[in-house]
Amino acid sequence: MSSGSLALVLAANNKSGSSALSWLFPLILVVGGYLLFVRPARARQRKAMDTRNTIAPGVEVVTTAGLIATVVESDDETVTLEIAPGVRSRFLKQAVVRVVDPAAGTEPDGSHEAIPPESTTEQGDDTPPTGQS
Repeated sequence: MSSGSLALVLAANNKSGSSALSWLFPLILVVGGYLLFVRPARARQRKAMDTRNTIAPGVEVVTTAGLIATVVESDDETVTLEIAPGVRSRFLKQAVVRVVDPAAGTEPDGSHEAIPPESTTEQGDDTPPTGQS
């Protein structure tokens, strides 16, 4: 082996060490992206699917549009909601965002507080002030 060939072999060995190190940064980016974005998104999808699959008649739900209604019927793809007494509409199950907890008047995770009752006027009657003394 000549000295020129030996220099090429040594140079190739030196480049392979830095090449392995250059793959480390993109690998860290891919793993970090997976842990920060993909995994939590899959967990949210799984939770939403579980919520949709456990919908039963008599349960109060909230739709993606913010409609609060009671489930009357449910099948594989659709759910019939009673919006007001005697008013029923069919929705896709994907439109249901969450199930309302009837005991507390809040979401099951308790992240929202119940709405307080409206306060009464301090005047004691429902007439608006006239502005005259």
